[in-house]
Amino acid sequence: RILRDGYMSMDMAQNILVIKTVSGMAMAVAAALDALHFNEIVGCIAGDDTIMCAVRSADDTILVMDKLKKLIAG
Repeated sequence: RILRDGYMSMDMAQNILVIKTVSGMAMAVAAALDALHFNEIVGCIAGDDTIMCAVRSADDTILVMDKLKKLIAG
């Protein structure tokens, strides 16, 4: 639910996944991401409206983006 409510957009740069959220929601969304225990994600750093996730590889980043899109779509 927090992912759906807070999510705005996402993009990637090699093995870095950047997720934009509603203002003030980045920490909550990052905590929800951590709770999913995706093996591909090494860790996340959250600001006010942006999350940067270190992902194991560029291919894994694409995989994580696909997983998140499916979760957000419901």
